[in-house]
Amino acid sequence: MLEAHQFNPVLDKEFLLENYDTAEYLSEVMGDFLALMPEELAEIHEALNDGDKDRLVKKIHAISSAVGFVGGILLSDKMKAFEYKAKNDPAFNIANDETRALVTEITDFISIIKEEYASLN
Repeated sequence: MLEAHQFNPVLDKEFLLENYDTAEYLSEVMGDFLALMPEELAEIHEALNDGDKDRLVKKIHAISSAVGFVGGILLSDKMKAFEYKAKNDPAFNIANDETRALVTEITDFISIIKEEYASLN
């Protein structure tokens, strides 16, 4: 039963229980998420390395909802705040600790979803 599952504390358990009625369904959504993430993450790193703020913001925007759908509500909110800041501050430079920390957090989150996916299957 999904209610008995011990989710990683990074994940919003209440959100997951409200939106997914079975472990199988959640596992399917997490599997779809994981299938997309290698390419998305590679493009985020490429945009960061190239110093391409517009592309980085677009990629972070593209996956922020998906992060939320698999229980990363707080991270999704951070991603949206980053997107807002980067879009609305012309002087915002992505070559900073804030950006690197966010990309690291996204990478770590994907690892957490891999672990959750494995434990659900």
